[in-house]
Amino acid sequence: MHSSEYDDLLMRVEDDLVAHGLNPVISDTVPLHAETELDGVTFIKGKNAFIFIDKELETFDKAKTLVEEYFHAVSDLGNHLDYDEVRAQNDEVDAREGVISYITDEDQILRLAKSYADQQFGAWVLVEELGYDTDFADETIAYYRAKGVIPY
Repeated sequence: MHSSEYDDLLMRVEDDLVAHGLNPVISDTVPLHAETELDGVTFIKGKNAFIFIDKELETFDKAKTLVEEYFHAVSDLGNHLDYDEVRAQNDEVDAREGVISYITDEDQILRLAKSYADQQFGAWVLVEELGYDTDFADETIAYYRAKGVIPY
């Protein structure tokens, strides 16, 4: 992912937060991981949605973290630092699936699958075409296969 694509994604997240009635306050220049061992954190105070992303992350990892934190903001399920809570665990799963569908929508997957119709469609296409890391590409393919969008 190029920085211009990240910037577009950042603007999209900001616009979507505004559409949810929240004022986005997003910073990706914080040494968050060094202090907390977290890549991102979200909290809501009044109408402000604060999203902090670790400054040391690579651009694609910042993008994934940004979108995950966006989903935490709009779900507003409380304390996401308490991973022993079933609710927080479910929120993490929902946010992760949201990241996949937000960054790579179904239409984009279908267009790519069509353009590679003569080959075995797999994670490698997302790595080559979209610059995804292998793990995220695998997760994306698995998600859309489970939904029946692309065949096994």
